[in-house]
Amino acid sequence: MLTTTAIDDVRFAVTKFREGYEQASVDAFLTEARAALAAWEQPVAGTSPALRGDAIADVRFPPTKFGNGYDQDQVDDFLDTIAGALRAHEAAAVPAAPTDALPLAKTTSGPVLRSSALLDKRFTTTRFREGYSQAGVDGFLEAARTALAGYERDGVPAEPALSSTDVVNVRFRPTKFRTGYAQDEVDTYLDEIVVTIRHHEQASGRA
Repeated sequence: MLTTTAIDDVRFAVTKFREGYEQASVDAFLTEARAALAAWEQPVAGTSPALRGDAIADVRFPPTKFGNGYDQDQVDDFLDTIAGALRAHEAAAVPAAPTDALPLAKTTSGPVLRSSALLDKRFTTTRFREGYSQAGVDGFLEAARTALAGYERDGVPAEPALSSTDVVNVRFRPTKFRTGYAQDEVDTYLDEIVVTIRHHEQASGRA
């Protein structure tokens, strides 16, 4: 898993005559991300990291064309890694529920997944067509598993709570020439997670 040391040591290729990301903006964000990881590595009672893994998909940097910048692909890949690390910390904060804690059930709109199913999910990989960032998807599935484990164990979602609306609104960074996950498969599975979380929200009176 990514650590604060890895952020300290990361170096990106410099661009000059092709579009890159503004170096100062990237460096500032890495400082923020490092602080968030440090908060997980050395937690302080009563505080929580200001940066969440699911917020990284919205990060944007000013582009550069003729001045020195950072290679966009390298930065995007590293952001995905940071998002995955933060989501893994968020998920690990709550232990997984027993795999048999919730029998597989049916609702009027689809099956109810167990949290353990999310650990074993695999998607077709893409490379020469647009897919979704693997680190982004994997990290989000960890957050969803955490929420489901809380419902299975306590009848309420584990903190930080993930709602069905959060799943509907989630966005992942697209990939074109890097390995990603097939978008239609991920979207279909997200629909199943939405059904599952709504089932729990209704059962717990949170809908």
